[in-house]
Amino acid sequence: MPAVEAGLIARAASGDASAFQRLVEQHRSMVYRMAYQFAGNHHDAEDIAQEVFIKVYRSLDRFRQDAQLSSWLYRIVMNACIDHRRRHPAGGAPSSAPEPEERLLNTPEVSPGPEARAYAGEIGAVLQCEIRRLPPGQRVVFLMRHYEGLKLSEIAAALGLAEGTVKRQLHAAIHRLRRALTVARVTAGERV
Repeated sequence: MPAVEAGLIARAASGDASAFQRLVEQHRSMVYRMAYQFAGNHHDAEDIAQEVFIKVYRSLDRFRQDAQLSSWLYRIVMNACIDHRRRHPAGGAPSSAPEPEERLLNTPEVSPGPEARAYAGEIGAVLQCEIRRLPPGQRVVFLMRHYEGLKLSEIAAALGLAEGTVKRQLHAAIHRLRRALTVARVTAGERV
C-alpha cells in the first residue's frame, strides 16, 4: 500500500475528517460504478455508495494495513449491493430508459447511421439487462474484471475466493452473456 494512502487511512481512523474525505474522493467513482452496475439506476447506486462509505467510516479502525484498501472496498461494495437487493427485491427490474450518465458514456465520438445506432442501443440494452440478471457472484466477478480491469488474482484477493472459483464464475458469466447476445442478434435480424 502506498505510504500516502496508509497515512490517510491512519489519520481518518483516528478521526481526521479531511483525511476521510480525501479517501472518499479517491474511491468514489469506483464505488459508484460498481453500485450502478449492480443496481441499474442512479438513485439506488447513490444510496449504496453512501451506505458503503458509512460502513467504511465506522470500521476503518479495524482495517488491516497489510491489505489493499481497494480490495477491502470491493468486498464492502459487493456486500452492500447484495444487502440492498435483499431489502428491495422488487427494485431489481432495470429501467428501459437510460439515465443521463449512461447516455453520456454511450455517446459515440463519430456518429454512425440511425440503423447502426438503433442496433447498438438494442444490443447495449440487452447486455446491461443480462449483466443485472447474472447471479451476484458472477456479476461482481464480471464487473471487477471487465469494468474495473482487475486481474483474476486481484479479484480473488478482494473477494476472499480461490482464483479457480473466480475463473469459473467469470467463465459462467461470459457464457451466459454470450448466449443472450446471440439471441439478441438473431432477434434483431443479424446473421450469426
